[in-house]
Amino acid sequence: MSHLLQLGQTVLSFLLVLGILVFVHEFGHFIVAKAFKIAVPIFSLGFGPRIAGFRRKETEYRLSAIPLGGYVRLAGDEADEARTGGPEEFLSRPRWQRLCVFVAGATFNIVLAVLVMTVVFRLWGRDEPVRSEVPPEISDLRAGSSAAAAGLKIGDRVVSIAGRDARDLETQSDEILLSPDTVKPVEIEREGQRLTVKLDTDHDPIYHLGEPGWRLVNPAAGPPVIEQVTKGRPAEKAGLRVGDRVAKVSGREIVGEKEVRAIIERSVGRELQLTVLRDGNELAIAVTPMDDGGIGRIGVAFAEGVRVHHDLDVAGALRASLDWNIRVTRSVFQTLGKVLTRQISLRAFSGPIEIARVSREAVRAGETFLTFLALISLQLGIINLLPVPVLDGGHILILGVEALIRRDLSDKVKERALQAGFVFLLAFFGIVIFFDILKARM
Repeated sequence: MSHLLQLGQTVLSFLLVLGILVFVHEFGHFIVAKAFKIAVPIFSLGFGPRIAGFRRKETEYRLSAIPLGGYVRLAGDEADEARTGGPEEFLSRPRWQRLCVFVAGATFNIVLAVLVMTVVFRLWGRDEPVRSEVPPEISDLRAGSSAAAAGLKIGDRVVSIAGRDARDLETQSDEILLSPDTVKPVEIEREGQRLTVKLDTDHDPIYHLGEPGWRLVNPAAGPPVIEQVTKGRPAEKAGLRVGDRVAKVSGREIVGEKEVRAIIERSVGRELQLTVLRDGNELAIAVTPMDDGGIGRIGVAFAEGVRVHHDLDVAGALRASLDWNIRVTRSVFQTLGKVLTRQISLRAFSGPIEIARVSREAVRAGETFLTFLALISLQLGIINLLPVPVLDGGHILILGVEALIRRDLSDKVKERALQAGFVFLLAFFGIVIFFDILKARM
């Protein structure tokens, strides 16, 4: 019964996230088309057979059977329509107006991401980790890992990776996470001496991203802080609260949030004794991580102990949101570039199965859900602008070609391009879903 309940929560959470994003995207196309007085016969959430709907003026608003997207049908845009050449038809409009309609969907998704993160930063403020003055320290080494094979030891301080300052989180992301199965020069500090070793970044078995088998922590971070507790999960049942600092786990002193997460993840079904600091008092709390696909979870989000919290006004929240969206956009293009050059695997992408699982977790908490919604909305907007036929970016590419040759391409040429794009996307999503299933079983 619990598995059925969990499945139901997963499906509903996924449909909630997807429904919001699809509605915003299609509404962008719809409202811009309406602004140019282009007729819109159908506005549909979902594909396939109509389930329900209503008509207002010339538009039918419908809910369709397959909830994996949606569409806005524009008058005169389909090859099998009896076109009249009237001003209400899409193809009768200047190319700049058609461009605006195509761009509007992705633009609305990007604007949604900016607005949502502005709300997040306005309501909850912004926490910034304090940059350590000393290099990160290796707190854990997996036996048989490439890091161990390179001669690294617990307690070593990592000064640089591939010549870049290891104190910067971007260095660890770029040179390790997004550079699987490559050899990097790593400069370390051990007992006052500087050494350089060659490290094979290896890869993790699920996402095939770089994972040499070490855990780096900020030595100045101190006990990690619980910044979120999920209702109904082991942490809440055990009595853990937001603001608790985890000083020890089963007698082991904790330096940073990565260390405590590592212990929890490999302790499925095994009771852990947490020593937490709360309001100046030291408390002992027992908690047993639940099994989440073979990984231990207790239902909390941690933050580094040493950080600065900023309460932001609307202008400050907007600036923080723009900064967040720019950084995520840069990361998306960097990841896409590495996928295209075969430096990282398609396993790094999340398909509908994994998004559904994460959606279920995110819906349980307001800030997490909003951040997740903004993240997916931004990625949806970016991906839709890629120059692949069927996507908005493909239509924009065709418009650009038509502008160069100063005439519209024939319906047959456009249809062939769309068919090729559809086959490409079908293959792409088939591979992503296949990897989703593999990841769910690991």
